[in-house]
Amino acid sequence: MRLKTLDKRSAILQAATNVFATNDFHEGLIDDVARTAGVGKGTIYRYFPTKEELYFQTVCRGLDELGQTLAASVGAEAPAASRLEKIARGILGFFWNRRSLLTLLYSDAHRFAEREEEFSRLRETVRQVIHRTLLDGIQRGEFRGVDPRVGADLFWGMVRTAGYFRRETDTLDDLVREILGVFTRGIARNGA
Repeated sequence: MRLKTLDKRSAILQAATNVFATNDFHEGLIDDVARTAGVGKGTIYRYFPTKEELYFQTVCRGLDELGQTLAASVGAEAPAASRLEKIARGILGFFWNRRSLLTLLYSDAHRFAEREEEFSRLRETVRQVIHRTLLDGIQRGEFRGVDPRVGADLFWGMVRTAGYFRRETDTLDDLVREILGVFTRGIARNGA
């Protein structure tokens, strides 16, 4: 019996990310993942018993990576609006060439209803970075007193929606500017 290794699992997940980033779930083939990873199709099924499991783990890995990256890159020293810009840029940049992963967050999530708790935990990491930034901005007087939980959900939703529905002519800078303009004017202190 062959041993499973973390390196091989990681290579398969990276290959699956590449395949699923350019194809919807039904169009992404296990054969393509195997070819991209440089392994046999049977090897993939040793690590991931179904295509659904591979897809789910690919998205979970992406959300985990995104959450860790945002948490590490958003310091508390900068003004909260600057940190929100960095968060929006990080999320949009992460999904820019992985639009099909956004499809899961929007329309394919029902596919994994029985695993919602795990999926929710990974989304919560991203949401908490936004929540802390909003709370800090409120405490510093940069933003008016809004419910930071609701604000975090709204901001996260705005960024995801902008990434999902972006046009081919949109640029990352333009979308970030629009999101920040709409969001921060909406939560700015009166007269700011």
